Amino acid sequence: MARFMAIHNVPGITEEQFKEKLQGVAKWRPDRRTTILKVYADIDNGKIVSECEAAEQQHFEDWIKMVGWEAESIHSIDLVCQVGNFWNF
Repeated sequence: MARFMAIHNVPGITEEQFKEKLQGVAKWRPDRRTTILKVYADIDNGKIVSECEAAEQQHFEDWIKMVGWEAESIHSIDLVCQVGNFWNF
């Protein structure tokens, strides 16, 4: 399954708004082949990074529209290193 990352610019977002928006998202799995893995927030600078595993990028884009944070850019992930372990996608 492919993995994607999106960069969002959400100026002025607060911690409360971030939490509220994500608590309100009923579908972390917009379909059975799509999973939102993590969402990172830099509240002070209004930057959000979301990470998704999906059969195709359009499924991730559908979730982005649902949450309402326009993507500044979307990137396909080829390689991940986490705590010394490597994964290819």
